[in-house]
Amino acid sequence: TLVAQKKINSNGIANRLGVQLSAGTEGLSLGVATPVTQYLEASFGINFMPGISVNEDVDVRDVTASGITIPINKVTIKGESSRTTCVFKVSCYPFGKKNALFVVTGFSFGGANIISLTGYSEAVKIALTSHPQLKDKIVAEIDKYNVKFNDQGEVTGSLRVKSFRPYLGLGYGRLAPKNRVGFRFELGCQFHGKMKVYQNNQLVDISNINKAADDFSDIIDKITVYPVVKFMLTGKIL
Repeated sequence: TLVAQKKINSNGIANRLGVQLSAGTEGLSLGVATPVTQYLEASFGINFMPGISVNEDVDVRDVTASGITIPINKVTIKGESSRTTCVFKVSCYPFGKKNALFVVTGFSFGGANIISLTGYSEAVKIALTSHPQLKDKIVAEIDKYNVKFNDQGEVTGSLRVKSFRPYLGLGYGRLAPKNRVGFRFELGCQFHGKMKVYQNNQLVDISNINKAADDFSDIIDKITVYPVVKFMLTGKIL
């Protein structure tokens, strides 16, 4: 039995526990990992994306075509990206102990809200006060979505993706290093599908207008995978 146990330990099967601190396109990350065999390593981590904001002018219109003049045709929308996600991965080392080259698969979950959208127009507020029949009829156009202004001239919404996102990547380095400290580089992508616009926790209906021309619309239309680049400092605690 002792001989068998030594053999298992010498092959690096669940005999180490590693911790990681990383930075990259998913934000700052903390994680733990352990080897399952000399060819496989399982890990779990949490990603913290710090707040990043961008402002973009989008079109404003009256969806009723009532003929009432709205004194603006653009509104500045602020987009803020800040979220926390969890990730489970299994790394495969095809060369075992001989080389730290790996391919990795897994999934990310949580953090469906990619970007929170907020905007305000004093002119729209005045128009809604003067013409109450325009309530819920003045919208900001984001891609093919009509995001409504409220009575206070505010417009809010969010860009969302699937909560469960498969992951695939590759790189070099071990999460549970043989030495006390190690490094790892990882390149991959989350497959989150096409983004959608939500308002008040409900999916916004797609209108029959042409796609709006702004950065948020380009993000919705073109980005269906999220690129992942990670630089990790790894350490062995057991």
